[in-house]
Amino acid sequence: MSSIPSYKMMWELFCLILAGALLKLLLTLLKAIRKRNALKKLPSPTGAHWLHGHDKQGPFDPGYKWLIDTVAAFPRIYTLWQGPVPVPVVVHPETIKPLLTGAVSNRKSELYNLLVDWLGGGLATAEGAKWKRNRRLLTRSFHLEVLRTYIPVSNDCVEVLLDKLDRSTAQGRKCDIYHVLGLCTHDVSLRTACSYKSNCQMRESDQDKEMDVLSASETLMGVIQERMFGSRFLLHPWIFRLSSYYAKYKSACQYLQRFARQLIEERTKEISDKANAGNPVTKPRDFLDTLIMARDEDGSRLTVKEMIDEVNTFLFAGYETTATSMTWLLYFLSKYPEHQTRIREEVNEVLAGRDSERITFEDLSRLDYMTITIKESMRMMTAGPLISRTLTAPYTVDSVTIPEGTVVGIGFHQLHHNPTVWGDDHMEFKPSRFLPENFAQMDPFSFAPFSAGTRNCIGQQFAINEMKIFTARILRRFRLSLVKGEPDVLPTMRLASTPMKPLHIVVEPMEEF
Repeated sequence: MSSIPSYKMMWELFCLILAGALLKLLLTLLKAIRKRNALKKLPSPTGAHWLHGHDKQGPFDPGYKWLIDTVAAFPRIYTLWQGPVPVPVVVHPETIKPLLTGAVSNRKSELYNLLVDWLGGGLATAEGAKWKRNRRLLTRSFHLEVLRTYIPVSNDCVEVLLDKLDRSTAQGRKCDIYHVLGLCTHDVSLRTACSYKSNCQMRESDQDKEMDVLSASETLMGVIQERMFGSRFLLHPWIFRLSSYYAKYKSACQYLQRFARQLIEERTKEISDKANAGNPVTKPRDFLDTLIMARDEDGSRLTVKEMIDEVNTFLFAGYETTATSMTWLLYFLSKYPEHQTRIREEVNEVLAGRDSERITFEDLSRLDYMTITIKESMRMMTAGPLISRTLTAPYTVDSVTIPEGTVVGIGFHQLHHNPTVWGDDHMEFKPSRFLPENFAQMDPFSFAPFSAGTRNCIGQQFAINEMKIFTARILRRFRLSLVKGEPDVLPTMRLASTPMKPLHIVVEPMEEF
C-alpha cells in the first residue's frame, strides 16, 4: 500500500479543517452578536454612523464639548460606538469602582499592547503575577525618604526654567507654556530616573543625545495615538508594518532601548566596582539604583530587560502627564488671578525670612491652598482622560449584563465633570471643593486623576511634589496672565489631554507690580 495519502483522504482532511475553521468563525460571530445585542440595551448618544460610529462627533475630535454633553445626558454609563464596535464607558463612582478594584476586571484592554514595543512589560502594561511582583519591588522607589532626595533635583531643573522665562520677559515675549514645561519635566525625569544630567532645556535642536530621548518619545507618542485614534487600519500589525509610520516607530523604540541599556550596564558596573573596593552602595540615589538593588525574597533580581522596561515606563509617565497637568494648572491660575495671588501669598509666607527660594520637603506639607488648587485643576482637566479594561467576569449595570471579555472604557474626565457627582457648577474652577470638610462628603472614587484602586499610579506623590515645587518657584518670581484677544485653548482628548494648539501665557517679573 502506498504511504502517500489518497486524494480522497486529503480531501476529507481539508474538509475537516475547513469545517473546524468555519465552526470557530461561526461561534466567534455568534458571541459578537450576543455581545452587541447586550450592549444595545445600554443608553447611547444619538447620531452613531453604521460604519464610523461616533468617530465624527467625538470623543476625540472635537472631543471636549462632546464629552461634557454626553456625561450630562448619561451620568452612569453609555455605549460609545468606535466604528461598528460598541464600547461601554463608565462615568460614575458607583459604576467605575468595580473595574478599578478588580471585582470584575483585573486585565487591561488589548489597546495597551500598542505600548509593548516601547514599554515592554513595565508596570504600565504588565499583568497578573508579574505586575504584583514588580509593583512590590518598585514601591521602595517612592517611599517618603526616597521622594525627599528628589526635591533638590526638581529645584535645580526649575531654576533653569526660571532663567529661560527671565529671558523671555526681557524680550517682551509670550511663552508657549506647555513646550517649556515639557522640557523641564523631561529634565526632572531623566535626573530622578538615572541621574542623567541633560541640557535639554537649553537646546534648540534635537541633534544631541539627551534631546533624542525626548524626540524619540514624542515620535512614539505620535505614532501610537495615530494608531489608536486615527486610521483604524493601523491597528492591524501587518498593515502597520507596511505603513510609513513603522520605520520611524521602530527606530525610536530601538534608540530608547539602547539608551536605557547603556545606562543600566554602566550603573551596574559602577555599583559592582564600589562593592569590590569595599565601598558598597547601601542607599539608592535614584530610580535606577532601586531597580538594580531590588531583590525578591529568594534573592533574585530584575533582569536587564525588566529594568529597561521600567526605566522607559518611568520616563514615559513622568514626562507627559506631569507636563500636561502643570500646563493646565498655570492656565487656570492665569485665567483666575485671585487664586494665583492667594497661592503666591502662601508661598511667600512659607519662605519668609529665608535667603533661598528653594522649596524643601518640609515646605510641601505647608502649601495647603496650593494643594487643593492643584486638585481642582486636575479635576477640570484630567491628564489621562480615558483608560480601558477588559472584563474578566460579567458586569451588571442598571439591569444590563455586560459579557465577560468586553472592553470597557473608564472616563475619568467625564467622571470629574459629572453633574450628579460634582453639581451643576462642575465647569466652574472652585478649589474649595477639596477643602477637607467638603471633600469628606464625596465618594473616594469620585476623584481619580491618577486612576484608583489596586492599579493606581505608583508615582502620584512624586508628581504632586514636582508640581508644587514648579508652582511655588514660578509664582514667587512671576505674575502670569493670558494673552488678551486669544481664544481659549481646548484639550485634545487622547492618551493625554494636551493643549490642542500652543497655549501662550504672558510671564511678567513680580518686581514690576
